[in-house]
Order: sequence, then structure tokens, then C-alpha cells
Amino acid sequence: MKFPITGYVVFVYNDMIGAHAPQFKSMDEAESFANGVRVTTGLTVSEPIPVVLTEQVKVSVKGGG
Repeated sequence: MKFPITGYVVFVYNDMIGAHAPQFKSMDEAESFANGVRVTTGLTVSEPIPVVLTEQVKVSVKGGG
């Protein structure tokens, strides 16, 4: 069974502020962001990493009143 890719994440790290991991809908958006951050800052930036759906959980929500 092949699980679907639901997005792409790019890890950004700085010693003073820690880690940040924005997520994008497409590989193109993620690559554009990663390359832009690399060019304009001195931050450590990962290559885009696919986010894979491995489990789907459905929760019943009751309307209240």
C-alpha cells in the first residue's frame, strides 16, 4: 500500500531562536521558500521533505447547545 503525500515541510534552524518547520502544499512552493531563505539569510535550511499520511483518524463532533 502506498500512502499519499499530503504536503512538504522545510526545516529552518537558528541557534538563537531554535527550529521552525513551515509546511507547503507543493514541492515547488517548498523549494522556492527554501532557496529564498538560503539566499537572503544565514539560517540552516533543509531540502523539502514530503509529509506522508500514514493514518487517518475520524473524530465525531457533536453540535452543542
